[in-house]
Amino acid sequence: MDITDNDLSARIARLEGRNRALGWCLAASVLGGLTAWSMGLLPGAARAAGYEIVTSRVVLTDTAGGIRATLGVIEGFGPSLVIYGENGKAGAALAMPPEGPMLALYDQAGQLRMRLAAIESTGPSLALNDAKRRPRAQLAIIGDTPGLMLLNESGQPAWRTP
Repeated sequence: MDITDNDLSARIARLEGRNRALGWCLAASVLGGLTAWSMGLLPGAARAAGYEIVTSRVVLTDTAGGIRATLGVIEGFGPSLVIYGENGKAGAALAMPPEGPMLALYDQAGQLRMRLAAIESTGPSLALNDAKRRPRAQLAIIGDTPGLMLLNESGQPAWRTP
């Protein structure tokens, strides 16, 4: 079977035509998918509306893929921002639970060491924990009365004022 230059040229032209058609189909599919994603029509997709992005959770990762921060609504804590260290442990958290705003700071091991809160029912407070997460010092204003309390290892007051 002899194949001529005309046969090869015709075959190449048909293949190029198919490739162009497939390319247009792929471009249309990608454009349609991006449009659906931006409109929030896909599950878990962000929805763009003007200058807004509406989503339930944002996760920031470093170049190695490790989670470095999350922004979302956490059950029991409300809207929350959690920042993670390079070791993957929580380093800081800012939350807005129903009882009032809270800031928590953690040590390198991920243990809660400090909590600052403005609880509506009890007033502003600062709690400092030891390395085993046991409260050891508390500063609070209840009503109009400031108070400072130091706690022993079992959590009992060792000293307080007033």
